[in-house]
Amino acid sequence: MHKLKKLVSAVWPLLAFSSGAYAAPASLAQQRVIYQQAQSYLDNKQVDEYLEIREKIADYPLTPYVDYRTFLLDIDKRTPKEVDQFTELHRSFPFVNDIRAAYLDALIKKGHWETFYRYQTDEPKMEKYRCSYYYAQLKNGQSDKAFAGAEKLWLKGDSISSNCDPLFEAWEQAGLRTDELVLRRMLLTFDNRSSALLSYLAGMTQSEKSRYQAKELKYMSAHPAYVEVFAQVNPPSEFNRKQSGIALKHLARKDVNQAHALLDIVFKSQQFSATHAQKVSEYLAVRLMDTDETGLADWRDKILVKSRSVSALESRIRLAIREGDWSGTRNWIQLLPLDSQKNLCWQYWLGRADLSLGERQKGIERLQSILGERNFYSVAAAKSLDRPVFYQTRKTYADIHILEPYSRSLERIEEMIELDKIHAAKREWNWLLWMVSEPEKKAMALYAAEKGWHHLTVKATIEAKMWDDTALRFPVAHRWWFNFYGDKHNVDPITLMSLARQESALDAQARSPVGARGIMQVMPRTAKYTARKYKLRYQGANDLYNVEKNIEIGSKYLNSLLTRYDNNRILAFAAYNAGPHRVDKWQEISADKLDVFAFIEAIPFKETRRYVQNILMFETYYRDLMGVEGDFLHPDELKARY
Repeated sequence: MHKLKKLVSAVWPLLAFSSGAYAAPASLAQQRVIYQQAQSYLDNKQVDEYLEIREKIADYPLTPYVDYRTFLLDIDKRTPKEVDQFTELHRSFPFVNDIRAAYLDALIKKGHWETFYRYQTDEPKMEKYRCSYYYAQLKNGQSDKAFAGAEKLWLKGDSISSNCDPLFEAWEQAGLRTDELVLRRMLLTFDNRSSALLSYLAGMTQSEKSRYQAKELKYMSAHPAYVEVFAQVNPPSEFNRKQSGIALKHLARKDVNQAHALLDIVFKSQQFSATHAQKVSEYLAVRLMDTDETGLADWRDKILVKSRSVSALESRIRLAIREGDWSGTRNWIQLLPLDSQKNLCWQYWLGRADLSLGERQKGIERLQSILGERNFYSVAAAKSLDRPVFYQTRKTYADIHILEPYSRSLERIEEMIELDKIHAAKREWNWLLWMVSEPEKKAMALYAAEKGWHHLTVKATIEAKMWDDTALRFPVAHRWWFNFYGDKHNVDPITLMSLARQESALDAQARSPVGARGIMQVMPRTAKYTARKYKLRYQGANDLYNVEKNIEIGSKYLNSLLTRYDNNRILAFAAYNAGPHRVDKWQEISADKLDVFAFIEAIPFKETRRYVQNILMFETYYRDLMGVEGDFLHPDELKARY
């Protein structure tokens, strides 16, 4: 600990100048070597050795990150004032929130509840700190507030942070965890379909009546059809109605026809209000979009006619489009709120309905009204009217010199990129975007474009809402590799670049929540399969962070999909996103009855629908930017029936 105290006294005077001018000792290359040595020393807590070299990297852009590490070494000994001072000094760094979290963790671990109480004056956002926040109130004599917080935290339909355990224990010992609250949480858990937690909570009930209710909930969780018996043998109550409504929804996920057959008896037995019955019925109605039974379809439509749910009505509109029911398409669109009807999507389909129903002039005027927009449906309208595609673009002008106050942040980002610390660079960039004004965001986009930081450029244009600046929004990135593998695998390079722009915003280090990696967001199992089938070199998932390898495998996989679907990009894009098995199923349902626009609209997954639309639009932007001729839709794609 003596070394740590020595470290603090030696480093803190230097920190005061960490955002300003430095003495300039070694070259940048030398400072990089010394910086890595400093990191190594701190890895091994070799404090004296670090102190001997600290001054040599005082001018190095990334040195504040080492200072941050030194500050954390004995953060549990810090006072709130010291933490606030350090945070204020480094407010331009993304690690400022990490400092606060680390300090709270240290206080929790040491049980310094008085300090926690003084330092954390507002309720935190993260659950684990909210737990400790209320426990600190309890330890500082604020039991009423603490126990009110405990109840609020308790009523959750899934597991809760273990940081809440001491608070909940005290709350229970005070006799405040009642059976009524246990059952309320069980109902939330039932709705969330968390059967393991449901069993755990059931063991907390005390009274005979509550144990019976808990037992019924547990059983119904595994056997939702039991709702038919439950609703009739138990007296009507608000709790029983909620339980019955949830059970009907769970049953509908397994067998919507059976759930529908039980609606009347359950609603009547438990005396559902009209509003509650409508809500449950709508849930079933949406799941009946594919029914072949006339009676069920009629019931579904009677329910949806009364619906105020935009998403439910839009699902019904898409069913009408899929069925070629133009009167229905128009009627269902007109049930949407007026603001939703004005959406270019629905104006396009109203125009198509008008034309199909013989109201030619009305349809033409409606489609003409949405021309010239930078939007898929505007382009679709142009194609329907056989008009040229045009859209507004706007070049951004901004003075990059307004970024001078952030020069140290930009230096850090550049150094991180040079050292291939891409994740850290993205974090710094995002933090800076969060701090700056709208004009400064635009300047950041221009700055990143000048540097060739493609993903950071895209990120800045999104944050600055620079929707009309297609040149900045769509950088021509990795052109050589897209051309090389496009030619090798017989895929248009612009198609590959557009797909990569949609998949990752040109982030070569991107990783999705489901594990897709790299610039074309290839799943490791897809990469393994593709590499094995087509004899491509592939050593594992980390290869996918290499731009060349990712484009090689991603382009070959897309080529295989284009081959499978007779070079139809719409089907290939949809399969790249949702899987070929789903696309095959959608084609089976549509049975060659739809044109290309209707098929895209009928895609049931919002993500996939937008995905296909976006890539088609991105190809349009890239072709215009690069001066390359090409069709929005290929002739065969336009003529095909889906």
